[in-house]
Amino acid sequence: MHRNLSPWLRRGVVAVAGFALLFGASLSARAGSLVGVYQKNGFEYLVNLGTGVGPLTYDANITEFGGSTAGALFSVVGVVDRNLVDDFGSAIGNIEYSKTGSPGSLSDDAILTAGTRVAGFGTSDSWFDLIPAIANGAPGTHTTIPNNLVNSFAVRVDNTFFGAFPFSIAGTIAADGTLTTSVYQAISSSDVNGTPQVNSLLVTLHVTPTGLAPEPMSMVLIGVALAGVAAVRRRSA
Repeated sequence: MHRNLSPWLRRGVVAVAGFALLFGASLSARAGSLVGVYQKNGFEYLVNLGTGVGPLTYDANITEFGGSTAGALFSVVGVVDRNLVDDFGSAIGNIEYSKTGSPGSLSDDAILTAGTRVAGFGTSDSWFDLIPAIANGAPGTHTTIPNNLVNSFAVRVDNTFFGAFPFSIAGTIAADGTLTTSVYQAISSSDVNGTPQVNSLLVTLHVTPTGLAPEPMSMVLIGVALAGVAAVRRRSA
């Protein structure tokens, strides 16, 4: 029934998702927040970015960074749904990751590995489990930690998910404190459910010295992504 929607109805579903985001409606297709990570001088500034739909104000120009984010690495991670499973109850890998430029090619195993490190299915020691105040906090919630702690991004996740990705998810903050980077949503294919791999743009972020703002079109893109994830869930139900 859901697979034969007419073109106008499909467009309507996307529009409704986009408007729901604009007006703050609760949509369950995304299970959690994105977390941004600034890395510089042996420290990490972790901040909850919500859905990435800004503007969002915070100040990462911390003392540990010498008062400026210039030259810092900046990464974003999240998961679509840590409880996403196929019809047999096995985890379907999914990850949200940042990258400057277009998305890179990923294997299903790489997606599963990355998602497990960030917020894995059935785990209690993934990174988000170790930083609950940030991962489950309100947008803008932040903290600063040394990069060698057991719950640091560098120790638990890494910018290549310890080699699972063939590229780095980090971008480098420019001298004026700015960076434009994109966040992509990747979901492993499922032979059981007959669903193909997804690896598509979720949101484009404009990082500034005092926060971030997405491109206007990101509202529509997130609506499209949500509709796609909802379809995967229907097939898994």
